Amino acid sequence: MKYAIISDIHANLEALQAVVEDAKPHADAFVCLGDIVGYNANPIECIQIIQKLCPVTVVGNHDLAAVGLRPYDDFNPYAQQAIDWTKEQLSRDDVSYLAALPMTAPFGAKKNFMAAHGSPRHTDEYLFQAFRIQANFMYMKEAEPDILCCFVGHTHVPMIFEFTSDGILLMVDKVDAETILLDVTSTYIINPGSVGQPRNGDPAASYLLLDDEAQTITFRSVPYDILAAQDKIFDAMLPMPLAERLEIGR
Repeated sequence: MKYAIISDIHANLEALQAVVEDAKPHADAFVCLGDIVGYNANPIECIQIIQKLCPVTVVGNHDLAAVGLRPYDDFNPYAQQAIDWTKEQLSRDDVSYLAALPMTAPFGAKKNFMAAHGSPRHTDEYLFQAFRIQANFMYMKEAEPDILCCFVGHTHVPMIFEFTSDGILLMVDKVDAETILLDVTSTYIINPGSVGQPRNGDPAASYLLLDDEAQTITFRSVPYDILAAQDKIFDAMLPMPLAERLEIGR
């Protein structure tokens, strides 16, 4: 089975449509790592696509905030305004869908892959510091010993973290489109980057392809109509910086 792993759509319909079009010739199924809503101006349309497209979807922190299951006073002011606006757009069915999403979900023929949003142990955890990454590998070893790789989002930055059988932590933050073979003696935490609000300096939408039989991953970068997404942010009277950051990928 080949999976397209997508994350952090953040109501960016143009980016999501571009990724789906790019992935469909290569993927048998889609997995969503959460944050379907927030920041951008098409939350309902993106929810509808993900509902139909993804047999595996987990909840993100912005999804939880939008349905009242998480306070968001710790969000930056622009993100807070976007959540306030998003809450006014969602129907009861949209709220019910987001509220029912799980925090984590195993998938794959052997159930040795896992979807999460922030980290294997918490939806809101950012994986940048080595000590947090190490702690999550220790958590996986105890709580999820059969998982080869946990896919996470949240940081909006494509990353590969590998914990080798020798106990060495390897981190790769410069990913490209080459196909990477996973070492079955290691354990991985891998971030596909963001579809709807990239923060790695590349404004193109980011996702990855997983071949669970060949045990390979391939990162993909997809240009999309940024101007159209920006125009919708302006029309919705969402904060201008949310539109400006799309064109620089930060």
